[in-house]
Amino acid sequence: MRWARVTAVICGMLAALLMAVAISFLVAEPNRASWLALAIGALVVPATAALSVLVTRRREGAVVGVLLGCLSLAVGAVIAKEVWLQWLATTGDPGRWDWLVAVTAENAWWILASFALLLLHFPTGSVPSPRWRWVPALIVAAAAITQAYGAVEQAPFRAPLAGLDRPFGPPPAWAQLVGEVAFVVLLVLIVASAASLVLRFRRSDGVQRQQIKWLALAGIGMPLYPLLCLIEILVWGESQWFSAAIGLGSLLATPVAAAIAVLRYDLYDVDKALAVAVSWGLVTVSTLAVYAAVTSVTGLLVGRSSEVGVALGTAAAAVLLLPALRAVRRAVDARMYPLRRAALAAVDTLHREVSAGEARPEQLQEVLREALRDPGLRIGFRVPGSDTFLDGAGDPVSADGVLVLLDDEPTGVFLRGSGPASVELLREVSGRCATLVEVIRLRRDVASALAEAESSRGRLLAAGYDERRRLERDLHDGAQQRLVSLGMSLRLAQRHLDDGTVDLDGLLDQSVAELGTAVAELRQIAHGLRPISLDDGLPAALSNLVRSLPLAVDMDIDDSPLPDTVATTAYYVVSEAIANAVKHAEATRIQLLVVRRPGLLLVRVTDDGCGGARLGLRSGLVDRVAALGGSLQVDSDRGRGTQVEAALPCAS
Repeated sequence: MRWARVTAVICGMLAALLMAVAISFLVAEPNRASWLALAIGALVVPATAALSVLVTRRREGAVVGVLLGCLSLAVGAVIAKEVWLQWLATTGDPGRWDWLVAVTAENAWWILASFALLLLHFPTGSVPSPRWRWVPALIVAAAAITQAYGAVEQAPFRAPLAGLDRPFGPPPAWAQLVGEVAFVVLLVLIVASAASLVLRFRRSDGVQRQQIKWLALAGIGMPLYPLLCLIEILVWGESQWFSAAIGLGSLLATPVAAAIAVLRYDLYDVDKALAVAVSWGLVTVSTLAVYAAVTSVTGLLVGRSSEVGVALGTAAAAVLLLPALRAVRRAVDARMYPLRRAALAAVDTLHREVSAGEARPEQLQEVLREALRDPGLRIGFRVPGSDTFLDGAGDPVSADGVLVLLDDEPTGVFLRGSGPASVELLREVSGRCATLVEVIRLRRDVASALAEAESSRGRLLAAGYDERRRLERDLHDGAQQRLVSLGMSLRLAQRHLDDGTVDLDGLLDQSVAELGTAVAELRQIAHGLRPISLDDGLPAALSNLVRSLPLAVDMDIDDSPLPDTVATTAYYVVSEAIANAVKHAEATRIQLLVVRRPGLLLVRVTDDGCGGARLGLRSGLVDRVAALGGSLQVDSDRGRGTQVEAALPCAS
């Protein structure tokens, strides 16, 4: 929205102007306090101003962006004032500006007021309900009255102008009452603004809940800052570093968290981040409490300055740290991150039941669907030798989900459906069940291999029967008939040998011809079983195979001796690949490589044809190679030729 962007830009420009003023005073009178104030301003103001403009580019972020701009302006004003006070204290005549010192004495409350307004309007840009519509105006009024009362109250100014006289007389009793009431009301409204986030969280779901969690992760410390300051003043007489650290941390983190919530609320698993932050916060408080208690008790017993107390306190805190972290993490997860706890507990339970034989690892998908409340969750398992993932039913699963890694190698993938689980949570769960996924994948591979082996064995048996029938038919119709006919002719010649009625020379010539034809037919049949040229070795057989081809063949063949089964299988791989290249690929050149590798023989036939070839998984050649324990791959993109590669086990 244009008005929001213009307002955010104006706030950013004014904040930049105030920072420039602060720099000019720092240059005039550099000191440690001014450098510290300017460093805080440099961290907060530019980032908050830039984020405010960025957030206002979203229609739903218009009001939030403007409030971030107001926050940057309020911080810039406080930084400029603090550096100016340091400079004014060195001028020798700060009294001439005593009225401005008084007026700006309490302007830091506008930072808290901006925070309160941001909490009140986040993330929708409106108050939680009509009952809250009067709260923003009341916050502004209370902050204005608090600053006005700070100008006229009679308490001494803060350092470095603690000796400067107040320029205005003591306020009347009613003004003092109004100022004190306004101060209390402002504190209450700041806390109420934080409580409004809780109310809005309970009434919302989905995206708004994630956005509120982002802001709560970073900004919840700011409403606590004035209360912590008050407690520190009551206990120690002045504010301490702890409240300042809480306030500064929230001041730095809240604009970033608000911008992420509006622009990219799904950037990270905010539930995990929130649970970790709360866990470490509680553990830190616990260890500090143990340290303080042990050192205090030891100090009472052996002396306040005893080093024994410090050592015992440090040791007790260190011993407590890890057990406390685990216990607190479990408790926080159960309350703030139940989805994570349920998922990890379900995986651990399945692990135990699988180990005890009470469950099957294939139940993982159903277990996680229930634990993550995501009925559409799918688990894919990587197919060996490829980048494809298949689910339990054998359907393909996209690789765009969360990969399951084992030893940095992807073995599966989690593809979420419509459930509330974040990508970060799925990544953590996938790491916890990587072993289960690998077990399922291996079981699937073994089952698939056994099924394929059974199928291949059946196909080989059927092919054997077909081959026997073919041989029987070829022998019966060919060589057998010729030999029977030859036998009958010879018997006829024997009977008429003495009477001269048979042309013996012609009969013998015909018999010899028939015998030669029968031998040729038998040789052809035998070649179908095992090429006779293999008797001279695989190189000679392949050279004989390609001798009459009508295209160029480049051969690189290892001439070391091979087992007969390996040589025969390699021959048929080359024979079928070359036949396909000649018949279907329109190739002009073939490259033939047969080379020994450790433990195997590599056979590769490459052509420059049209590509697009496919080798059926149920082909006889696949079965022949698989029967030897080898593997066969075909790479044949259209327009890029074809490469057939077989790896055959072969002892060195």
